[in-house]
Amino acid sequence: MSVFKKLKYAKSICLLTYILMSVGTPLSAHVLNETTAQVVLRDGQVEVKVHTDIEHLISALKSDQAWLLGDIDTLMPENLNASQQQAFIANALKQKMNLIVNGELIIFETATFDNNSELDKSRVHDREIVFQARHSFAQVSELSISFHKSLGAVHTSVVKPQYKLLGAGETAHIVF
Repeated sequence: MSVFKKLKYAKSICLLTYILMSVGTPLSAHVLNETTAQVVLRDGQVEVKVHTDIEHLISALKSDQAWLLGDIDTLMPENLNASQQQAFIANALKQKMNLIVNGELIIFETATFDNNSELDKSRVHDREIVFQARHSFAQVSELSISFHKSLGAVHTSVVKPQYKLLGAGETAHIVF
C-alpha cells in the first residue's frame, strides 16, 4: 500500500472516530459540576441555597488528609445513618461559613436539606442545603460570604429581590 493510501486511510479512521465520539457524547453546555450557591437578601433575613454533590462532600468530610491539612476540624464518623450525616454536614458547614452583613458577623440559625428541590436530574448526587439567618439592618449595603473548604470552588450569585404590588394595568419601575 502506498504512503498516500495509508494517509488517506488514517484520515478516514480519525474522521470516523471523531464523528462517533461526537454523536455518542451527551452535550453538557452551561452545566456547572462544581458547587453553586445563591444568596437571597430579604428584609431582615438572609437565605443561602447551596447545591453540591453530596457524595463528594461526604468523601471530603471523611478525608484523613483534609483533616491533617486543617481543611476540616472533625472527621465524619463512618457509621452514621442518613439523618446523622445530614446533621453532621449542616453543623460542619455552618461552623465554617462566614456571612458578614454591613460589617457584622451573622450566625446561621438553621440548615435544612431540601429533598424535593428542582435540581438537574442528570446530576443524581446533587443536593440542596438551605441556610437561614436573620439580620436587623433596614438597608443592606455590603455583604461578604465564605464557604467551607470541603465544598471546593463555589459559584455564587447574590439576589436582592424588590417586591411591588401592581394594580391592574400599572407598571413597575425598578431601580438597581
